[in-house]
Amino acid sequence: MNFLINIIAIPLSFIMKLIYNLVGNYGISIILFTFVTRMILFPVSYKQQKNASRMQLLNPKMKKIQEKYRNDPTQMQMAQFQLYQDENINPYSSCLTSFIPLILLWGVLAVVYKPMTYIMDYSTETIEEAKSVVLSLEPDAETTFNKNTMRQELLIMDKMLQNPEQFSAVLRNGEITIQENDTEKTQKLEHLSPNFLTEIKEFSETFTLGNVRLSETPSTKISENSSFFLFLIPILSGVMQLLFTIYTQYMQKKRNPDMPSMGAMNIMLYGMPLFSVWLAFTVPAGVGFYWLCSSAFSFLQSVFLYWWFNDERIEKIGEAERKKAQKARKRPTMMQMMLEQQQELMRQEQGVSGNRVRYSDDDGNPKFSRSEMEEYNSAVIREARRRIAEKYGDIEPDTAPKDPKKKKK
Repeated sequence: MNFLINIIAIPLSFIMKLIYNLVGNYGISIILFTFVTRMILFPVSYKQQKNASRMQLLNPKMKKIQEKYRNDPTQMQMAQFQLYQDENINPYSSCLTSFIPLILLWGVLAVVYKPMTYIMDYSTETIEEAKSVVLSLEPDAETTFNKNTMRQELLIMDKMLQNPEQFSAVLRNGEITIQENDTEKTQKLEHLSPNFLTEIKEFSETFTLGNVRLSETPSTKISENSSFFLFLIPILSGVMQLLFTIYTQYMQKKRNPDMPSMGAMNIMLYGMPLFSVWLAFTVPAGVGFYWLCSSAFSFLQSVFLYWWFNDERIEKIGEAERKKAQKARKRPTMMQMMLEQQQELMRQEQGVSGNRVRYSDDDGNPKFSRSEMEEYNSAVIREARRRIAEKYGDIEPDTAPKDPKKKKK
């Protein structure tokens, strides 16, 4: 799991560190980081919105297909696949992109929880040695470390800054005394420099947004020592996500008045902002602030894209895509080939639907064995694939499937 998180966190931390070195403030860095990542992913969002807008304009045609083949689901699916192919639309294009915000969130979580690793570039040995220094002065802190494994780097920083004189003395001395069983043992500090505490202090001063320390976890109980804005970060994050959800639902309904009510899906869509508020009260404020920035940029981006992809522009794009699909008939995209193969399979299955269910005659006497029918159905699938491959010149033609009835003779 750590390996996968590192794969995501390392490139994101490179961007964050580059921005942090330019502005010198972690809060501002999160704002700029969100903007930069949104700009990098804008082509993906652009393509996703274009595809969604085109599919919304296809709803009248889809409705006609559904009415025409109301009693024939197979023909209905074939007609829908054909429509997607003619319009050069990939109905599954938004599936992968929907996971991108979640992937980014994992990367941001790692960067916020582990600033010593991803921003300050300390080695694992240095961080472990700093933890040993904390435990040598506060043995009871081991319980806290064990309960908060993800927050260990933030705890190390906090503990050192709470007792700077003690830690400065240890760092100058260059060794610590640790308890092993019933004996005390002296351990040299090989990775910590005397100015380590100064570096931590300087970074901690920039790990803020105004008077809010982004390493702190917001609480529903506001004390004299906590900032009111720290309490507001989760609330504002949830409100912004709710506004984004309401706006997108409104625009979808406006573009497609016949869109059916999503029922349980709506509960999830409107429940997620509430869930994020609760979650933001359990993680450092830097994570909630990222959610706030991300939701704000997503809202602004959606307003722009819905304005850009108006009906007139989508009609022009659709006409261009249809011409493109016609030119690509000789060598279609992988998705077009998959859709055609699915259509061919349906045709083949329809052509033998009578045979596939005739395991016995009217008197109950068996006609074909089950193994013969399985063999025949497999041959149907191979034949469908062969026709598609032969059409595009991928393989040599093969023999067509043989009817099991002929085989019995």
